[in-house]
Amino acid sequence: MVLTKNLLVASSFCFLLAACGGNETVEDTTKPVSNEPISLEDARAVYTLNCASCHGPDGTLQASNAKDLSVSKLNEGEIEHMIRKGNDKGMMPYEEMLSTAEIKGVVKFVQNLRK
Repeated sequence: MVLTKNLLVASSFCFLLAACGGNETVEDTTKPVSNEPISLEDARAVYTLNCASCHGPDGTLQASNAKDLSVSKLNEGEIEHMIRKGNDKGMMPYEEMLSTAEIKGVVKFVQNLRK
């Protein structure tokens, strides 16, 4: 009787685990889905969180080998590539951390830092 009860409990537990799934993918809703750039206001927040520690709030800090963004001559595509892939001077790639919309917004924000 005890063995039957334990078997029933174990079977029920396995059934519940199987019913919960496990191979389902959960959509990441923390990043914008659009490929259109986020607003400059939102891009400033993304820049502040991810870039300002090395580039500074106005792009001129130059900490940890960071370039002065206020005098950058890079075009839009080059800036986007740099954000996505990083460089061998210490800038990390952000393509896995930021959405396309966030990257495009930061590109526009960086361009606005130019003097």
